[in-house]
Amino acid sequence: MTKFGSLKQLLGLVASVALFAVVPAGIGFTAGPAKPSLADTIKKAAQEGEVVYQGPDPATSLSTAGMLRDMEAVTEKYFDVKIRVKLDNALSFPTSVTKALTEIKANAPPTFDLMYQISESGSPLYREKAIEAVPWRELFPHVKAQDLEYNGLALISHTGFVVPAYNSRSVKTQEVPKTWEDILDRKWKGRLGLPIYPGPWLLFAQSNAWGEERTLSYLKRLMELNPKLGRFPEVHERVVSGETPLAWGQHRERTLSAKESLGAPVDVADQVEPALLWVNILLIPKGARHANAAALVAAAMLTKEGQDIQLRYQSTTSMFRPETPAAKYASKHKTIMPDVDFILKRGPELSKKINAILIKR
Repeated sequence: MTKFGSLKQLLGLVASVALFAVVPAGIGFTAGPAKPSLADTIKKAAQEGEVVYQGPDPATSLSTAGMLRDMEAVTEKYFDVKIRVKLDNALSFPTSVTKALTEIKANAPPTFDLMYQISESGSPLYREKAIEAVPWRELFPHVKAQDLEYNGLALISHTGFVVPAYNSRSVKTQEVPKTWEDILDRKWKGRLGLPIYPGPWLLFAQSNAWGEERTLSYLKRLMELNPKLGRFPEVHERVVSGETPLAWGQHRERTLSAKESLGAPVDVADQVEPALLWVNILLIPKGARHANAAALVAAAMLTKEGQDIQLRYQSTTSMFRPETPAAKYASKHKTIMPDVDFILKRGPELSKKINAILIKR
């Protein structure tokens, strides 16, 4: 028995549901009289047999091979079909999106069947209408409206929270920032790490947060402290080592995992709000060779066992899935959710301004 009951009961539940797919015939989710059903999807997925997955290696010390085996196992448990998950993550997230878009525009099947992105990095696929319109909620009863991004085209796999992090040996309890403004204190000059991404600033620039003017002004003042720039892993390692006692922003989950699992001298400034929400999504690019198999793997990751896999290998879960660690944190803290329409409209121009400030040119 699964959380839905038996597979037979699950198929019976969804067989009579009217589905509204809008993708071309032949891809797997056909339009017209032959509307898709879970049984049809499973049958086609069995014929496809595999998924080329563009996604990250584990953020924990566990193996990539183990992660892929667990993804395959949870898919088989819920849908009684064997799907091999093959990882292809040689390219960065933005470059993977560019590659898929180039292939789709050339009328060639994309390299990837299932893509893992954050909502900002995957937005060009949404803008160019290059995502398969899978009827997620109709096919999979456990998927709810809050689990969807890009107007229903992508699944929210898990969510991360970006907050300040600090070295607990170097920063006294009374020095831990309580607000984002506290980090502008001159005592942090030369002692601060800063992720070199425009993403956090695009979130703050939204009208439901700080707005553009305040955000750019704050960033300019922050840069006067001569922070050490780097990607999230580099910023994290510098805090662990004490090279930079404070990180302006860091993945809360990665920091706590290092503290609890590895005994690293790090902690998070949980009083600082709002936390910046990193929305990690799963989507199927238009024309994917193994779209049906990809849909099953993606849907399996939103089950309880799928979320447990996310927690084990990425230290994160979705705040939109019931009783997850992320949901419990979000229930007690203010967060900023990415506004994809704002990012599509203002992101390119704002990113140029942000990058010019970050790299001082």
